[in-house]
Formats: sequence, structure tokens, C-alpha cells
Amino acid sequence: MLAPAQGGGWHLAAVRDGDSDATYASKATVGTLVFSEPQIRGWYQLKLNTVEPLNDQARQGLNGQASVSLSDYQKLVKARYADKLPGSEYDTKGYTSGYSPQRKADGSSSPTPLIAGGSGAALALAGGALALRRRQRASTA
Repeated sequence: MLAPAQGGGWHLAAVRDGDSDATYASKATVGTLVFSEPQIRGWYQLKLNTVEPLNDQARQGLNGQASVSLSDYQKLVKARYADKLPGSEYDTKGYTSGYSPQRKADGSSSPTPLIAGGSGAALALAGGALALRRRQRASTA
């Protein structure tokens, strides 16, 4: 997506891959919440305390189940990502920022990119889905 730049012209503001965020966010109804697990590209719908998959990646994320309780989903997510939380080895070695320290020949270290846009893209996707849902609610109110 291009956005106006200060002083005229345009600059790249976002990169979008498909329309999953709009497609799945539109499935939200009164009393439900649609959310994504960007690491696996899974989309879910939360109804009361039940999490239901909306795509194949989410079904795989739920181990093929048609639905799970919210607490069971939280346990699955914790099992998948707990080793990546602040203070974990993953965090203390610098991987959470997408960079890992790499030793130079002189023994000093410098950050080396691991993933281009990994966590940033995930945050942008989650924020975009939330904004889209809010906009949809405002237009139907």
C-alpha cells in the first residue's frame, strides 16, 4: 500500500499478501471474535469460551479438532511459544528481534538478520485485522 509522504510523493506504508484479514474478519458476528495466529497463518473464531478454526492452518493448529475450549487453546499456544517469551533463551540470545548476535573474527558480535519482517509483519497483520473489525462494527452501527 502506498501512502502520501511528507513533502509530496508517495512511500511504501504496508505490504499485503492476499485478503485473508478482510475475509476472515468479516466472519465475526455479534458476540464472536475473529483472530489470527500469524506464526502458522491460522484464523479462528471465538464463541463464548470455544475456539473454532476458520482455515486449514488453524485446524492443523488444533490438531484436527473442530473446536477446543479457550483454556485448551491457551495451553496449545503456550506449548508452541512459551520458549520464546521475554527472559527465555530465545529472547536473551536476541532472536525475538529477528536478529541473532554473530561473532566476528575479532571476537566482537554484531546483529545478523534472521527473518525479514517476521514479527513486524505479524504485528501489522494483527493490528490490521483489529482495525478492520472496528471499522466494520462502526459501519453497521
